[in-house]
Amino acid sequence: MNLRLILRVFILSITPIGECRISIPYGIYNGLSPWESFLISFLGNTLMGVAVYFTIDFISRALTSREPLKSYYERFLKNKLRKLKIYPSGLIFSLAIFIGIPLPGTGAFTGAILARVLGLNFKEAFFAITTGVIFASCIVTILTLFSDIVF
Repeated sequence: MNLRLILRVFILSITPIGECRISIPYGIYNGLSPWESFLISFLGNTLMGVAVYFTIDFISRALTSREPLKSYYERFLKNKLRKLKIYPSGLIFSLAIFIGIPLPGTGAFTGAILARVLGLNFKEAFFAITTGVIFASCIVTILTLFSDIVF
């Protein structure tokens, strides 16, 4: 096992822009098995979501104390809350679906921020983040393996 590759995949999975959308294909195309890439990316992405959940209060206080950042942060939240469709099954399920869609701006990073803003406790937020990251990781892994066959 190449520890450098594992570390790169892990670091890519904790970036807000990349998350599992970049880390899983990177790992697979550079020699990790799909399971290894999935597991490393899942762990990194989930840990990043939990870290954001616990630090978002501090970060939001810092962002909202200065005007250019305050208006950006408020627009960011309004935009993401607008994209969050609340399903009849509940807020946790809706947040998990939002996190699980592997598109830019809909991952564990944004989901953790929304969980905190929406007032979810840690147990609810952790369930939504974990479920969403599993869902997104499965989609990305399947698409990566399928694209390898097609191309």
